[in-house]
Amino acid sequence: MKESHMEKIKIILISDLHLGIENVNPIISGEERLKTFNKIISIANDHDILLIAGDLINDENIDSKYFDILNENFLSLINNGKEIFYTAGYGELTSQGAINPSILKLNTTFTFSDDKGTMIKSSKGNIFIYGLCNKDSSNEWDIVRSEKGGFHIGLFYADFNPQGSASSDKLSINIKKMNLDFYALGKNHTFKMFKFYNKIIAAYSGSSESCSIDESGDRFAISMEVEKNELRSIKRIAVNSGKILSDEIDCSYIFNQTDLLEKIKSNYPADSIINITIAGDRDFMIENNFITELSKFFRGVKITDISIPSLKVMIEENIDNDSLKGLFFQILNEKVDKTASDKADNEMLAGIISQRSRKNKSEGIVLCDF
Repeated sequence: MKESHMEKIKIILISDLHLGIENVNPIISGEERLKTFNKIISIANDHDILLIAGDLINDENIDSKYFDILNENFLSLINNGKEIFYTAGYGELTSQGAINPSILKLNTTFTFSDDKGTMIKSSKGNIFIYGLCNKDSSNEWDIVRSEKGGFHIGLFYADFNPQGSASSDKLSINIKKMNLDFYALGKNHTFKMFKFYNKIIAAYSGSSESCSIDESGDRFAISMEVEKNELRSIKRIAVNSGKILSDEIDCSYIFNQTDLLEKIKSNYPADSIINITIAGDRDFMIENNFITELSKFFRGVKITDISIPSLKVMIEENIDNDSLKGLFFQILNEKVDKTASDKADNEMLAGIISQRSRKNKSEGIVLCDF
């Protein structure tokens, strides 16, 4: 008998919203995370299926009000004819390693909780969803495509390696053995897509809202369209309510710390969260009040210094250090002829000292981390 093909089905994938994380990391407020969740629900109403790939909540210490909010919104989706498939991540586990009972009570079409792989057929057509709670200790998940036809999706909270080697959490997604059409993934906070023979086979949506100051820029949900058992389109949709602004500033064109402060303040709105790298040649000191001034203006600040200070500035910044390093710069200061015109030699010496002091610190010196 010839298989009937499904109509176009719209699917949205999210992960790693970490509701409740504001209790331990308030960089993005709980209100902002809930606003992001509401955006996701609104977008899901324009889709047929919502896939949640773990860490919707941060941990078992989350306020119970969040479960009421989740239940209310999930129920509204289901009443509108949508389906919700949920795979638990670490955030959904208790300290004993079991799935949080409140997660299992949520209004979803299906929440994957078994130690062995489970497959559920969608009511929307020939779409098959496979999932497994990431609390198993085996080296490979026992999940295999159940039927030849249809479109088969693995909804996993896991590291993903298309080559099939064991991942860092000792769980392996063997794509050759599983033979699924698409892997909808959570756990990695960075958006990623994986191709095989020019065909998209997997994607991480990344964190729906920033969980650290290094998660800058837009955060995404992934929207997909499946038609005639094939992935017809896939795109990112920005969903975050908070936004961390990142940039790199070249100090070569800045004369002093005051100018640097004014440049940063003028480039970004007050009360925003910024992650700035300062680079280039720097011929001025960065003093202790630098971070204090920025903290008065912005909600969150991270400054990473990869600039190369001039020899004069390097001596000024370190000469009063009560350590062997300070003694080194005191002696260096005595040796350097400040009246010498051989600027090139001084710049070369500054570069060598900077390079050696940053050995094994390729990301630079973090002056401030929110």
